[in-house]
Amino acid sequence: MEDNKEDLKNNTAEENKEAGKVDTQPTQNKDEVKAFKTFQTEEEYQEAVNSILKKKLPSKEEMKAFKKWQEDQKTDAQKQAERETEYQKVNEKNEKLENENKVLRAGVKTKYVDFVAYSVGKQDGDFDKNLKQYLKDNPEYIENAEVKVVKRVGTSLNLGGKGNTDQNETNQIMNNLIRSARD
Repeated sequence: MEDNKEDLKNNTAEENKEAGKVDTQPTQNKDEVKAFKTFQTEEEYQEAVNSILKKKLPSKEEMKAFKKWQEDQKTDAQKQAERETEYQKVNEKNEKLENENKVLRAGVKTKYVDFVAYSVGKQDGDFDKNLKQYLKDNPEYIENAEVKVVKRVGTSLNLGGKGNTDQNETNQIMNNLIRSARD
């Protein structure tokens, strides 16, 4: 009876292999068993990784040859698309530099050049016209912009309907107002 069970197990495993089913029980040869190595230092570990990579990776010459072969395999349309992309990048960089140059020539402080160029560049229309309007609206970014300071001469207190009053008279009026508020 036991022999029949063994035969059934063997037959079932053989039938599974023939049917393309995966054997669920692992089989290992004594030669296939490998021990795990424990590394004492990080340097030992890195050396082991580097040696494995050297064995697995192709040499520099092989990589160059592969890259050349890969480039040769590209179609003319792919090469044209790459050239077009590179052309667009160069154009964008050139336009950005030209705009920054215009902003500098307009007299913008150097620490605000990138900001002003970006802000004006995002507006619709002609860059030069937009720059003039932007600097007109925001004179604080201009290098030698005159800051308008309103300087008052005399006092702002004119309670008696008189023209300009001197400081002592203003102080006296204020003191009288404060005293009357306390009483």
